[in-house]
Amino acid sequence: MGLIPLPEIGTPATLKGGRSARDGYQRGWGLMHAGVADLIAHHPLYQASLEAADGWSVMLDAKRMNLFLILTSFFEGLAGKDVIEFGSYRGGNALFMARVLNDVAPGAKVYALDTYEGMPATDAARDLHGKGDFGDSSYEALVARRDALGLKNLVVVKGLFQDTFPGIAKTRPSFGLAHIDCDIYSGVKYAQDAVWPFMTPGGYVAYDDADTPSCIGATEAVEELVMARRLHSEQVWPHWVFRAQPPTLGQRLLRLLG
Repeated sequence: MGLIPLPEIGTPATLKGGRSARDGYQRGWGLMHAGVADLIAHHPLYQASLEAADGWSVMLDAKRMNLFLILTSFFEGLAGKDVIEFGSYRGGNALFMARVLNDVAPGAKVYALDTYEGMPATDAARDLHGKGDFGDSSYEALVARRDALGLKNLVVVKGLFQDTFPGIAKTRPSFGLAHIDCDIYSGVKYAQDAVWPFMTPGGYVAYDDADTPSCIGATEAVEELVMARRLHSEQVWPHWVFRAQPPTLGQRLLRLLG
């Protein structure tokens, strides 16, 4: 039972082709049309988590509310509840999610991955953003904010994804949510390919910017994921959201040997 009452829509949830249509309708349609946004806005845990991220995030309210719903109303049955964010900028979303998990999944961690120095080199044929964009972030400031809030479940990881994620992977994590918010083709492509084998069955992969006009490279990477894995999206608003399938025998063996 989640913290927010959701509209009764469709048939009981079944996971097929990378989605539960019913779950997606409950969140997306509920936020847009059924008053769920107002319920979230007045919920004490949402307000406390929003305060933790105050001034540190540029995320749209609807997307933040969607993450709140995933963490509070759809996480309970997942075997793994750690969260990873690829592209944290100033860290506001990571602070928000860590504060939520403190209440709903004690012991779960949030890994916040970023260079904390702006974007790396990009592909001008795909990406509108360029090297150094979003460079007004600070690893030290985020760590200080985390410590001041007492969020011991937030792990701030500085560096390029390809340099830092392999170390996390060696611990054999099981992620319930991967929040991919890195705007450019190379970052999104690496993040989704690297994290997929470590998603818990039924876990959520949510894209912050793959549907925005300045991030066509990110869109291309998601198109490749859809074609390669033959997935259907569970939501297209306010995020693109996909669900992880149980790994095949070959994937399980690779993970054990990796």
